[in-house]
Amino acid sequence: MAVQDFETLGLILDIGGGGEGIIGRLKGERVVAIDSSRRELEEAPSGPLKIVMGGTDLQLLDSSFITATSFGTLVYINASDHEQVFGEVRKPQP
Repeated sequence: MAVQDFETLGLILDIGGGGEGIIGRLKGERVVAIDSSRRELEEAPSGPLKIVMGGTDLQLLDSSFITATSFGTLVYINASDHEQVFGEVRKPQP
């Protein structure tokens, strides 16, 4: 599957950025890829900063990212946790 490039400023948080690492392939070092699976991150292409972390409790500074992506990851996260993931991504700006 081909993903077209997109415009964005600053760093990109890619939730579930392991495995194929689609966004990391596209944007390289501008990506901070998080995944709850170390193995998935190890299999992802080099380029992004890779951090073992789940999307329901982001341990990152608020306002660190203008753009967040999640390419095909929500199917692997329990539907009951989707609201929490979106809430973490939308943490209030100071």
